[in-house]
Amino acid sequence: DTIGKLRRKEGNWVDWGKWCQELQKWGLTPQAIFEQTGFEPIHQNQLIVASQVYGTIVEHVSPAVRDFFAHRGSDILYELRLLPQADRVQAAAVVVQMQLNSEDTRQLAKAMKDYALSEHPPQFTDHPGDAVAYQVWKACQSVTDPVERTRLISKGLRYAHSDTARQQIEQLLLNPPSSPVTVRLPIYRLESDEQLPH
Repeated sequence: DTIGKLRRKEGNWVDWGKWCQELQKWGLTPQAIFEQTGFEPIHQNQLIVASQVYGTIVEHVSPAVRDFFAHRGSDILYELRLLPQADRVQAAAVVVQMQLNSEDTRQLAKAMKDYALSEHPPQFTDHPGDAVAYQVWKACQSVTDPVERTRLISKGLRYAHSDTARQQIEQLLLNPPSSPVTVRLPIYRLESDEQLPH
């Protein structure tokens, strides 16, 4: 039975998500499922949503990406829930290629959503990595703290997918942000002892 399989953790996390969803459809509350299987309600939700995301990408990703997510990564796929299906497929490939964790993936998904809604320079392509690079490039226009800028630029270089996006990020290294203008007071040089106040 489904409860027994969950209790024994048979199958993989994708199965667990499907089984939790089945039990909820049968009228069990997340709390009741937790009491009988040990899967906490918040974890059930993550598994259900992530298994749905997995279902939308499994036919469209490379075998390497499919294998990666078949055994782990429910927390990562959960972060892709708000993206359209085609974007999920692209993002999943980037996640595996770059070994991103769930926090990185959340930032990637957010960058992709923002990118899709914004006007952006043609140097940045629709690749997920370029979406992050564009976010970095934009942020660097107003960040003057050298440590923060360096962190952002290295992130941009790590993610930039196209050569043109990479060039935009590299330009940031050459053009530091305009620092606030300091007013220079004229300096008067004393020519001789006579000009010193007595």
